[in-house]
Amino acid sequence: MEQHPIPQQITSYEFKLVGEMTLKQFGKAAGGIVLALIVNASPLVFFIKWPLMFILAIGGLALAFVPFQDRPLETWMLAFIKSIYNPTIYLYKKKAMKNWLDVDLSRNLAKIKVEEEEEEKKRPIKEKTKVKEFIESLPSVEREGKKDNKMNRLEDEKKIDEKISREEDEKKKEEVDDKRVQENTWSGGRPDLKLKREKLGATGSIVFGEIPMPDIPDTPNLIVGMVTDSNKKIVEGAIVEIQDKDGNPNRVLKTNSLGQFRTSTQLTDGEYLIVTEKENMTFDRVRLVLSGQIVPPVKIISK
Repeated sequence: MEQHPIPQQITSYEFKLVGEMTLKQFGKAAGGIVLALIVNASPLVFFIKWPLMFILAIGGLALAFVPFQDRPLETWMLAFIKSIYNPTIYLYKKKAMKNWLDVDLSRNLAKIKVEEEEEEKKRPIKEKTKVKEFIESLPSVEREGKKDNKMNRLEDEKKIDEKISREEDEKKKEEVDDKRVQENTWSGGRPDLKLKREKLGATGSIVFGEIPMPDIPDTPNLIVGMVTDSNKKIVEGAIVEIQDKDGNPNRVLKTNSLGQFRTSTQLTDGEYLIVTEKENMTFDRVRLVLSGQIVPPVKIISK
């Protein structure tokens, strides 16, 4: 069966320049050739110039004399550009499948009717306004055909907010502790710390504590510990000085409100002397050897 020919344009008259070639076709072909000549006169390299000249010349001739489905190529190009930049919005809403195997129809008729009315109310209303208002009016998409309970969702959001706030508070507290530790280093130390540069010897043996000591660090050569008095009560504000084997201060730390101290960076391998000072208290100087291993928490007890 032959396809019925598309009706031709008979309401307007196009001036024919030579034979069946119209003035518009001549302009398209001539425009492509002129652009090719301009590219030929340009200082472009040959492997860019010749393909570009060929594309412009052939493109002008194709626009003028090669129709597609009885329509010129420029019509198809314009339609393609319009379809690309035309905004189109689609809404997909997955519905839960109904249980058609339920024989008791009399009991479910009212329920089905109510569900249909609710779905009818939830359908988005078409508005001839801005796209933004249309998007805001769309209902939320139901995943996996199940409706989320509003109260449970609010409780989950509340729990998540509380968890995030706790994590932020802990992070801020750690940053404050690190800042205090950095302020108490030897480079920016306070003059009232009474740091001693002479080489000292150990007066006691080091003690590695257990619970409730700080967590064991994950990085080697990090020193953490706790300072307590003779009654095993935490000591806040104690100055903990870590000296190298030559007696030079390497780290100067201060215990926090939990009596704990921690180095923020790794120390090099070698022998170190831990000197602890606190007003009205006396502590033994203990020696610690670092060899690239995880160091357990150190427990320092006053005499």
